[in-house]
Amino acid sequence: MSQFYITNESIEDTIDSTDNLQDAIRIARKVAQEGSAGDTVCIEHKGKNIWQFVLMPNGKVAEEALA
Repeated sequence: MSQFYITNESIEDTIDSTDNLQDAIRIARKVAQEGSAGDTVCIEHKGKNIWQFVLMPNGKVAEEALA
């Protein structure tokens, strides 16, 4: 069972999962870059969002550790 789940909060869909936080960050950043500005992509661990990525209007991905 995976420990980290990558979800697109805008469409409430799980995109991928992995056992490694670094892989989860890489995947979430890529998903955010390929999405629409303002969409939120989160990494969930043990039922809580621990990391958040948002594509900004200028094309950069803002990220924030939540836990």
